[in-house]
Amino acid sequence: MRKFLSEKELEKLTTPRLLNYLRSLHAYHETPHWDDERPGEMTKDNEEWKKQYSLVKSILSNREHLNG
Repeated sequence: MRKFLSEKELEKLTTPRLLNYLRSLHAYHETPHWDDERPGEMTKDNEEWKKQYSLVKSILSNREHLNG
C-alpha cells in the first residue's frame, strides 16, 4: 500500500508537483471490487484516501493560480 504524504510534506511541494500528486490520487479506483486479484488495494472510498484528497485540495485552494 502506498504511503501518503503528511500535510507538512504536501505544503513543501511546488504547485505543479502538488497538481501532479493530485493527478496520482485521481488514478485510484472507485471501489474495492474493481479487481478481485488485488485484495486490500487502496481505493477512493477509503477514509485515508478521502482525507488526503481533501488536504491536497485545501492546500491548492490557498495557492496562487497559474495561468496558461
